[in-house]
Amino acid sequence: MGKSTELGRTIGKKRDKLTIREKFSVGTGGIAVSLGNQSVRTTGQGVLNMILHINAFWVGLVLAVSLFWDAIIDPVVGNISDNFRSRYGRRRPFIVVGAIAMGLTFACIWMVPLQWSDAGKLGWFIVTSLVFYTAYSTFLVPYIGLTYEMTPDYDERTSVQGYVTFWNRLGEMSYMGLIPLSLTYIAWKYGYANTDHLTSPEKMEGIRTVAAVYGFFGMTLFGLLPAFFGRERLYALTVKEQRGKKTSFWKSAKLALQNKACVYLCIFTILTNIAGVFASNMDWYLLIYYLSDGNIAVGTQWKLIVTIGYAAVGILGIPLVVWLTAKMSKVQGLQFIYTMMIVNSVLRWFVYQPGRFSEALHWGSYTQFAHSLALIGKSFIWLDPLTGGVFWIGIGVLGQAMTADICDEDELKNGQRREGMFGAVYQWATKASFAIGFVLVGTFLSSIGFDPALNSQTPHTYLSMRVAMCLGAGIPSLLCFLLLKYYPLTRRISEENRKKLEALRGEV
Repeated sequence: MGKSTELGRTIGKKRDKLTIREKFSVGTGGIAVSLGNQSVRTTGQGVLNMILHINAFWVGLVLAVSLFWDAIIDPVVGNISDNFRSRYGRRRPFIVVGAIAMGLTFACIWMVPLQWSDAGKLGWFIVTSLVFYTAYSTFLVPYIGLTYEMTPDYDERTSVQGYVTFWNRLGEMSYMGLIPLSLTYIAWKYGYANTDHLTSPEKMEGIRTVAAVYGFFGMTLFGLLPAFFGRERLYALTVKEQRGKKTSFWKSAKLALQNKACVYLCIFTILTNIAGVFASNMDWYLLIYYLSDGNIAVGTQWKLIVTIGYAAVGILGIPLVVWLTAKMSKVQGLQFIYTMMIVNSVLRWFVYQPGRFSEALHWGSYTQFAHSLALIGKSFIWLDPLTGGVFWIGIGVLGQAMTADICDEDELKNGQRREGMFGAVYQWATKASFAIGFVLVGTFLSSIGFDPALNSQTPHTYLSMRVAMCLGAGIPSLLCFLLLKYYPLTRRISEENRKKLEALRGEV
């Protein structure tokens, strides 16, 4: 009996391992997730506030409205997906429809009529972004659910999310490029020597063109691949468990929110994203107004360097995080990441200093390329992504892998696989925290007297922005580090839950 059990476990381990091709293909959806999550709010902040000169408070408010809507409908989509039945499964049909709709609606957002009033432009943005985020949720929640149910293995789940996060970081390397690519394209189109004197209509023409390319390739094309190559391994089990019954939305949501581990993970997510919003927005504003004398093109170039640096360090850090988690646990991996972010928040105070970022970066020739690299090296801006680049991996890789473990615990207690609902609750916390973060950033900028129409702000405004950039990221990271001590779902408990589930299902 002992040999039979041991043999069964060995076979089970081999069965739980996924091929690199499958993980790689399903992971490509991470680009669509990243662009859908980042491009609207980041480009919207730049377009509405910096190009169209709409007040930062109202920009933050309309961004929050669309993000709150996105957060609200996530659980609805999750519950529908959990209960959906078709010959193609319960996830893949939604992924196909959502990916196509995302690409189309993203392009529509930037068709805002320039002759309208500020209120009219904000109204256009709200309506089109609400439609976009409906399409985004239709894609996102079933896609996340698909990644949760690909394998029951504790460490293999982390590996799956590593591939997703790899593609997600590639998306991160490109989303901040939308505005500078747009400005560069339109300057090339009209034969300008640089982007310094582009008019608002010319800037918007470039943004509309590049946004359409982003939508088609980044959201639709890459978003469709998981539907074609991903396998819903637990679909038949779910049909068997539910026996034709459907769980109501409110009951499913209530059970998810009663899960202690889920609540803790939502708290980590909210604090992490608020820290990230303050860090990523304050450095952007500082690079443009404090360090580049209000030159949007120059400041955005430097911000793109920071973004690429974060993405590159994040990509290189994925194997490190997966390895650390395999040696220790997901909780200890997160503790390491939050420690690095605390260090990062201190270093940023010394990195973002005047005199280092006022010169534009050029890459047209070998001489310009070498000069730009020298400028980046002397600026010490690379210290920011070097110490903070693994920050987003924590919630990208480990947070998602931990949610998959929570789904096992929930099935053990309630007898049903509900990856869609737990994925939606996790995404709700993510998006609600981003919305809160944007409201806080917009309110903060207005309260300190920031005026986007002025190239130079007051010393008080700059000091307040620098403090917010550092403490706004450091304090939430410290709180997360301390709260991780109380997270209930350890490696030992997660592996025991899996064994209990297999015994209940009659698996070897």
